[in-house]
Amino acid sequence: MRWTPFVSVAVVLGLAGCGSYSLSTPSAPRGPAPLPASPISPVQSQTLPPPVAGDPLAPPLGTPQAPVDLAATTPPPAAPSTATEVRRPELSGGWTLASAGESCQLFMSLTTWSGGYRANTRGCASDELKSVGAWDLAGQTVVLKDASGSPVARLSSTAPARFSGQTEISKRGVQFYR
Repeated sequence: MRWTPFVSVAVVLGLAGCGSYSLSTPSAPRGPAPLPASPISPVQSQTLPPPVAGDPLAPPLGTPQAPVDLAATTPPPAAPSTATEVRRPELSGGWTLASAGESCQLFMSLTTWSGGYRANTRGCASDELKSVGAWDLAGQTVVLKDASGSPVARLSSTAPARFSGQTEISKRGVQFYR
């Protein structure tokens, strides 16, 4: 077969058709069309019970309470653990620490430290609570300790995620909770 200009042009045009080429201006890539909105299950509404006296998380008395919306698909709440059963992994993490009108943060980890495991506080005003540097579990009692391992406070579980007790030196009431 002899190459002629006609054959060359035909080959070039044939190969050009194999690629993707557009003379129009480029546009944003097109993805699949958005999905239509799906219906949401009905929402239930109920009023919260009155606050418990002395609960630091409760709003002041006389504060109007808005109804709480609960989705119908909300799974049933997990069964609460007994107030006396305390395990180290459940104590790890951040807590609110309260004593004698002050409130600050308590952080407990599972990193071993002198006298138990590492702990620290943030935002505490009293020197006693500022000194927390470790914690340990003695039976079912949580012992907050200073960096040398001396006890600062002893607390026992009073409810799930709530511990109450007193400080060692000043004998002030103390609690931590989530």
